[in-house]
Amino acid sequence: MKEELKIFYRIFTETKDAIEKFMNMLDPVIQNATDDHERLYYHHIFEEEEQRLSRLVELIPLISKFEKEKDEKDFAPTNNEFNRLLQELNLEKFGLHNFVEHLDLALFRFTDEERSTMLNQLRKVSYQDYQQVKAMLNEINSRFDTNYVDPHAHHDEEHDHLDRSGTAPVATPAAVNLKNKKGFTVGSLI
Repeated sequence: MKEELKIFYRIFTETKDAIEKFMNMLDPVIQNATDDHERLYYHHIFEEEEQRLSRLVELIPLISKFEKEKDEKDFAPTNNEFNRLLQELNLEKFGLHNFVEHLDLALFRFTDEERSTMLNQLRKVSYQDYQQVKAMLNEINSRFDTNYVDPHAHHDEEHDHLDRSGTAPVATPAAVNLKNKKGFTVGSLI
């Protein structure tokens, strides 16, 4: 687990830096927006990444703390702090997915060489990091739960657009049959 924690630390430290670069690029766009739609659109993306930054500020030291732990018992499902770490890592996996999509959205608008080059570089690294984090978390989660199924796996299957390598076809979101889906709703909890 210690080697995995080193990788998570590197990925999320680099992600934090990438988010800061992205937000620095968006800030003047928001300040100088030509209309309310543009301002609201980029402000919404900015705020989502700002929330991620605040989570990463807490997650990175938590990873570092566990990376320094000596005893394997600390990496057990009975350790509440370790459970919190796994929950945070799973949340940030999805955050990486959203960051890649935010970069994709920005690439539609920012086609000048300087910004598109930066966005493409951030996107390439972030997509690779997302794939690595996803694989690592699937493996870690399966160690503690032999019946583990990634609850977001369907999301990736329906969103092949994240893979720009040219090896996967771009898919349109599949129609979801909500009639047969079961789950909690606000009404079902009453």
